[in-house]
Amino acid sequence: MSKAWNIAAWSLGFVLLMVMLAFSANRREDMHIADVDVHVNTDKYQYFISKEDVQKIVYAEYPNIDSLLYREININVLEERLDNHPSIRKAEVYSALDGKLRIDVTQKQPMFRVHGSAGDYYIAEAGDSMALSPNFSAKVPLVTGAISAENEKQLFDFFVKFQQDEFYKNFFEGVQVEENGEWILYPKPGRHHVLLGTPDDVESKLNKLRAFYKSVVDKKNIDQIKTLNLAYDGQVICTKY
Repeated sequence: MSKAWNIAAWSLGFVLLMVMLAFSANRREDMHIADVDVHVNTDKYQYFISKEDVQKIVYAEYPNIDSLLYREININVLEERLDNHPSIRKAEVYSALDGKLRIDVTQKQPMFRVHGSAGDYYIAEAGDSMALSPNFSAKVPLVTGAISAENEKQLFDFFVKFQQDEFYKNFFEGVQVEENGEWILYPKPGRHHVLLGTPDDVESKLNKLRAFYKSVVDKKNIDQIKTLNLAYDGQVICTKY
């Protein structure tokens, strides 16, 4: 009997909990919006979109939002409007316990900046394009030259791969794409540039370059180097100033 009683008690408790939650949710739906509380998530203090920018989008959709009830807000439509912003990866809109409409915004993160015939823009961490922001300019590698959809994808794969490499992480500050499809890499250390050739077998070429840096180059003589050519199999051709 006690086992059956326990099961009945747990079942009743669960039903009561669901009723209370439903009642609470219904009450919240009938509450007036106290305020619009915006949180822009970033771990690098890179605010490509500000809280004020987000609020402008909200008030453009609902000019009188301060006088509305929660149930008068179409959350899905508002999230879609926010997600359409070029700097926003994902927006989550929900009602908070304190009566505020809470908006959590996750920004896109630029991998590199493109300066080409189509203008200036970023390529973000998911491989999609991202417009420049008037609020913040990211310190990311600059890619210039003959940019196409094909080599844009190759450049994205290049930066993703080598951002995971301890030696090459943040090593290159720029890439020039030549009309013949060859790449020129600009490392941060020294005054030299690296002639990669075409972006085939990139990993092998940069392993060769890494070995050259570690075995031949030191801080004292790196500024004497003008070019490093990786276009030849098994060789690094060095020219000096």
